[in-house]
Amino acid sequence: MVLRDKTKVVPYMDFIEREIGFLSGYEADVDWKVYQSVREKRLEIERWVECLINATIDLSKMFLVIKGEGVPETSRELLFKMASFVFDKEEDGEAFSELARIRNALAHRYLDIKWEEIKRFIQIARKLHPSFIAYLKRQILAD
Repeated sequence: MVLRDKTKVVPYMDFIEREIGFLSGYEADVDWKVYQSVREKRLEIERWVECLINATIDLSKMFLVIKGEGVPETSRELLFKMASFVFDKEEDGEAFSELARIRNALAHRYLDIKWEEIKRFIQIARKLHPSFIAYLKRQILAD
């Protein structure tokens, strides 16, 4: 991988890695009651999830372009293709690609459904984002 390619990708990896560090805090501090009743906390966690998913999509797209791979048309297909490089199990790829659906749900649904999507994001992120970042570091920073 060319050095200029790395300089584009590394800030996204750093952002995702740094932001995933807040996962435990949100998981401990925000439950349905807080989410429903504290507007600022609700907006904060929704924005946090959306930013992480967008950064994951952008980083995946950059990686596929750098690798000379075709970039699928939809975000879900993009994440599934990226997952095929990172994960051994198809079920992990399906879960990872679910991030695109979660992002869309946050933008278009009401409180009770959004809360379910945020809980699902936390499950997916806790399980899969560490492997995603570790894979990219091996691929991008190894050269």
